[in-house]
Amino acid sequence: MASLSDSRRKPWIRPLPERLINKIAAGEVVERPASVVKELVENALDAGAVRVEVIVEKAGAKLIKIVDNGCGIGEDQIEVAFSRHATSKISDFRDLDSITSYGFRGEALPSIASVSRTRMVSRPVDADVGTEVIFEGGVLQSKQPVSASPGTVIEVENLFFNTPARRKFLKAETTELRHISRTVTALAIGRYEVGFVYRTNGRQLFAEPDGSDLRERVSSLLAQGRGLIPVVGRSGPVSVEGYIGRPDHVQSNRSGQYIFINNRFIYSPTLLHAFVAGYGELLPRGSYPVGALLLMVNPVEVDVNVHPAKTEVRLSRDREIHEAVRHLIKESLRHDGIVPTGRASIPASLPRSVKSPAPDLAKPPVSGLHIIPGISEIAATSQEFLSKLYEQPKVPGSAADSPVIQVDTRTGEIIEAAKQSLGVTAEQSPTNQVSSAASLNLIGCFSDTYLLFQREDELLIVDQHAAHERVLFEQVLQQLDDQKMLSQQLLLPVQVELTPEQLALYEEAGEILKRSGFITGCFGGRTVNIEAVPSILSSKSPEASLLWILDDITSLKRAGYDFKKAMAQSLACRSAVMAGDRLSDKEALALLRDLFKCENMYSCPHGRPTFIKMSRANLDRQFGRE
Repeated sequence: MASLSDSRRKPWIRPLPERLINKIAAGEVVERPASVVKELVENALDAGAVRVEVIVEKAGAKLIKIVDNGCGIGEDQIEVAFSRHATSKISDFRDLDSITSYGFRGEALPSIASVSRTRMVSRPVDADVGTEVIFEGGVLQSKQPVSASPGTVIEVENLFFNTPARRKFLKAETTELRHISRTVTALAIGRYEVGFVYRTNGRQLFAEPDGSDLRERVSSLLAQGRGLIPVVGRSGPVSVEGYIGRPDHVQSNRSGQYIFINNRFIYSPTLLHAFVAGYGELLPRGSYPVGALLLMVNPVEVDVNVHPAKTEVRLSRDREIHEAVRHLIKESLRHDGIVPTGRASIPASLPRSVKSPAPDLAKPPVSGLHIIPGISEIAATSQEFLSKLYEQPKVPGSAADSPVIQVDTRTGEIIEAAKQSLGVTAEQSPTNQVSSAASLNLIGCFSDTYLLFQREDELLIVDQHAAHERVLFEQVLQQLDDQKMLSQQLLLPVQVELTPEQLALYEEAGEILKRSGFITGCFGGRTVNIEAVPSILSSKSPEASLLWILDDITSLKRAGYDFKKAMAQSLACRSAVMAGDRLSDKEALALLRDLFKCENMYSCPHGRPTFIKMSRANLDRQFGRE
């Protein structure tokens, strides 16, 4: 048993061993294989390379290999390069105020070597031979002269072999590969004049030549075959060079947006907001453009010494830069002939790159009441629709504003708080649930978006897209569970080229794509061959359908959906009737019957209400008939 004096003994303070320090540092610098790729490629670019080759196996867990033709490292310097805080990029405190290189901390190489088996071969142009060093777990195993071409080759094998906890928390191989693909894509765009080759598991995903211009690089990696709009100019403290997609080339997430400051790929919510804000009302709600913007800012006004990963920066004039970026994008769209045309009329929560044509079942105008024919959708949500339809003019001297209508998506009822603001008591409001379509009469539609039904003293307003989406969502889920999804064979196969990040997601989602009715295969490089599509999408473009699905899955996975639900929701949204698609009386009634058979008939998969109910008493109160 320890003595009392032992238990009161003060802990001894001593420096940590160098190897342990490097392992701790690796936890900040080397978050995942993509971090290793980023650090090593940035070292190659800082070394003046004009051609960089990135080779990855097993999403980096087995091998990450970077080959460059930069200045190389001499025999007397190569071992020093693996020492902590050893760097050639800064030399004194003042250099931190205007950093122009990618790296400057001197942490990457020792951190990577401490959690892997690392081999480097480097030869300066003026040397006759190269030098090879091998580190394992941060310990130098060998150093010897070898024959080598000018430049540097670095191989990182068995990443995290000696830190099993870190290796355990790596995501699936396809997920890690997506992160690597995004990193390499960003590096290739940020230094578009440098040649880049990217290979994974023996397959070449892209080979971009050196000497490219920015338009060629962005078009090749982000917008193959699509029009791009140049954004060039100077405003305030920033000059901008970039290319952005047209408003009909959008995604439901920000994965297609790349922003750089002084050639460094960065994450900035402020600048991402400016990217979208420049489009104004040209974009459907919840959709995001694609493109790349390279910003040049005085290095003195940029602090990159915020995080070891160096993807977050602080800007001393961030508001001015935000406004400058927004203004330049807006002006570029105007000069290109694209001007704001009002609110887009696509109500789905997930955007559509191109609005679908009316369904084949569309018929002549529905009989009954058509309110204000020819006017596009008033708003994308039922709440906005009602607040505009029943907006009350303010009475001079009255403190009451127009009521805000809120709908319970579980029942279709106006919720209690909203009822009280309208002067409706719980006793006065209807409480019966909608349970059958038999007693409902179709009395018309509004703006080819909302179907109007009457039952006794109730008005039922149905959002035709949300209702159809709910019906299709539950049907597709059941068919996926039963493995009964039908495919529509194409007369001739078609090919679509994916971005590196889309390709990684395509491979990750391969099984659920097959179960949902897509019959596809690799066609070489980043091209996918489509032989069949789900029959539910047979009227859509096969190429656009696959891109839509991949885009939706990316967004929904980030929101916590599993692949099956994400696929069902995407297929339902993409194939449901849209605002502006005219339904016949028979089709409208059939849609309502199908809706009432759903397990959850009150909201679409996105959570928007499929219908709302209003009582005669409520309407009388709005018109002062009490």
